[in-house]
Amino acid sequence: MGLLKRFRQSRHQRISSAPTLSLHSGTQSPDAPRVLFVSHEATRTGAPKIILNIVRQFQEKTDLNLQSILHSGGFLAEEFGRYSEVDCLNLPRESTEELSRLVRKICLRHKDNPPVLAICNSMESRFVAYELQKQGIPVVFLIHELPSSYEVEDYQKVYDCSERIIFPVDVVHDSTHEKLSLPEGKCSVVPQGLLNPEFAQDIDRERVRRQIRQELKLPQDAYIVLGCGTLDLRKGIDHYCGVARTLLRKNKISRPVHFVWLGEGDRWAHTPYHYAMLDVEKSKIFHNVHFIGEREDVQPWFAGSDVFVLTSRVDPFPCVIHEAMAAKLPVISFDSSGGATQCLSQGAGLVVPYADYETMCERILLLATNQAIADNIRAVAYKKVYDEFCFDKYTDHLIRMAEQTTQLSLARKSKPSVKVAPASIRRAA
Repeated sequence: MGLLKRFRQSRHQRISSAPTLSLHSGTQSPDAPRVLFVSHEATRTGAPKIILNIVRQFQEKTDLNLQSILHSGGFLAEEFGRYSEVDCLNLPRESTEELSRLVRKICLRHKDNPPVLAICNSMESRFVAYELQKQGIPVVFLIHELPSSYEVEDYQKVYDCSERIIFPVDVVHDSTHEKLSLPEGKCSVVPQGLLNPEFAQDIDRERVRRQIRQELKLPQDAYIVLGCGTLDLRKGIDHYCGVARTLLRKNKISRPVHFVWLGEGDRWAHTPYHYAMLDVEKSKIFHNVHFIGEREDVQPWFAGSDVFVLTSRVDPFPCVIHEAMAAKLPVISFDSSGGATQCLSQGAGLVVPYADYETMCERILLLATNQAIADNIRAVAYKKVYDEFCFDKYTDHLIRMAEQTTQLSLARKSKPSVKVAPASIRRAA
C-alpha cells in the first residue's frame, strides 16, 4: 500500500470530538511517520486557509502523525488543533536564535519518531523552513507569492533548503524564474482548488439577498458590487473606491448600486483604509460604500451579491475567485495583477486593463443590464471551478510527493553503508 495508507472517511467517523490545541487529533499510531506543516499565521486569509485545508485532508486521507507550526497565531489556530498537534511561535518573521531554538525543540520533542518531512506554505514561512533544513528535515515548499515583494537572496535560500517547490499557477512560476532561475528538477505547477466544494451550494439565494440588504439597510433591489480581502494596498482598496467613485458618478443603472467589502485590517489614521475612506467622503459616495469587516461565514455575501470585482495590485491566485465562481457570482478582474486571469479565461469571467476604472465600470454596467451575458458567465465559471480547480486533486498530489520524499528520507537513514547523505535529506543526530 506504500508509506501512506490512503483512506477517506467523514470527520465524525475519524474523531468523536475536537481536542484542544497542542493535542493530536487523529487515531494514528505513535509509530506512524511524522510530517510538519508550517504556516506563517492563522488568520482567515488565503494562505492560512490553504495550508489548513491541506492539514485537514492529510488527516482524513492518511495515517501520518501531523504536526503544525504557526509562526504567529490568529482565528484559525484552534482549527489547526482539530487536525494536528500545534505549536504557535509568536515570534517576529526573521531569523533569530530564539526561532532556531524553538524549531529545534519542536523537532526533537518526539525523539523516537522525529519528523520525516515538512510542508512549508508561502514565502513568509521561509524562516522556519531554513531552521527545519538545518535539522535535516526534507522541505516541500509551496510558493504562492509573486516575487515583487522579495529579494533574490530570499529565493536563493528557499531553493537551497527545499527538496521540492510547488507553484499554484504559471504566472507565479514564470515571474519567479525571471527573478532568479529556478533549480532544474525541483519545481512544478499544481493549482490549488476550491477550499470548500460545498461553498454556497445549499443557500437560499433569495433569502440571503433579502437578509444582507436588510442588515445594511439597503433597498431590496440594490445592486451589490462585492470586494473581499484585507484592508491594504495590495488588495487595492483604493482602486475599489476609485471604481465606486467612477461608477456612481455616472450611474446608468436604474437600480441603486452599493459597493460592499468583506475583510478587516488596520483602520487607524494614515493607513490605506484611512485615505481610501477620505476619498469616499470627499466624493460624497459615503452612503454607497460599505466596509463591513470580517465575517466568519462569507457564503451568504457571495451568494447574495450581484458581481465580484478583484481590484488587487498583486494577487497570485486568490481563493476568493474560486469561491465567487462556485457561488455563481460573475467576476471582473484587473489584468496583470496575478493568476486570476487563468481562472477567468474561456468565458469564465471578465478581465480589464490594470487599474482601468472606466472599463471596469463599463463591464459592471454590462452585467447589470444584460442578464443573458451574466448568466452565461455564471454557468461557464461554475463548471470550470469544479472541473479544473479541485482541492482533493491538489492534496492527492502533495500526498504522492510526501510519499516519495519520506520513502527516500527513510531509506537513506536506514542504510548504514551510506556515510554521508546529501544535506537536504540528512537527519540530525
